[in-house]
Amino acid sequence: MSSAEPHGRADQYYVASERPDGNARYHEHPKVVMLPEHEIAIPQAADYELPEVLAMHPMYDPTNWPLYNLRYRFRDYFAEFWGTFILILFGDGVVATVTFNTTNAASAYLAITFGWGVGLAMALYCCMGISGGHLNPAVTFANALFGKFSWRKVPGYMLAQFLGAFVAAATLYGIFRDQFDEFDGGNRQLMGPQGTGGIWCTYAKPGNGKFFSAFSEIVNTA
Repeated sequence: MSSAEPHGRADQYYVASERPDGNARYHEHPKVVMLPEHEIAIPQAADYELPEVLAMHPMYDPTNWPLYNLRYRFRDYFAEFWGTFILILFGDGVVATVTFNTTNAASAYLAITFGWGVGLAMALYCCMGISGGHLNPAVTFANALFGKFSWRKVPGYMLAQFLGAFVAAATLYGIFRDQFDEFDGGNRQLMGPQGTGGIWCTYAKPGNGKFFSAFSEIVNTA
């Protein structure tokens, strides 16, 4: 049995080990020194160890991939773009599915809940290890406000999230275009029996004031 305890100089520590005769002996070990923070360098070809057969082909060297330096330098923003894209593709996709299939109205709430949950999980799997998985300008702003995120990256993150969401919405519209026309006869309506506005975002229920609608969104987002 052994225990670590300070002993001797400030830049060293000793580990005390029990000897068979009951006396303790000390082994000197250097104290762990924390390295200063530094920028992560772009990996080079020498940083990757590939099997000899694969290393002979340039395709398996990441530094030979198209636009490698650009993709690596802006990887955080690309990750936020694709993460938000996946989230909206799953979330709005399941809302569109239950909207156009009215026979499944009884299970619509459950389907939407699971659809958004799976979409969020897949989006985080895609980008959390790279960008932190913000997926929402409100999350990015809050992290920066409390000093957990660099303000320098905030505009880029918000732009990536904005573009990812709109590209996903445009993709879904292309997928469900025929269903839209069949559902509302080509006459797009925001709300009502043939309304499709709720597929893309949340609208205030008639009778709700603007202040309370905005306040509820702030509370739910927080």
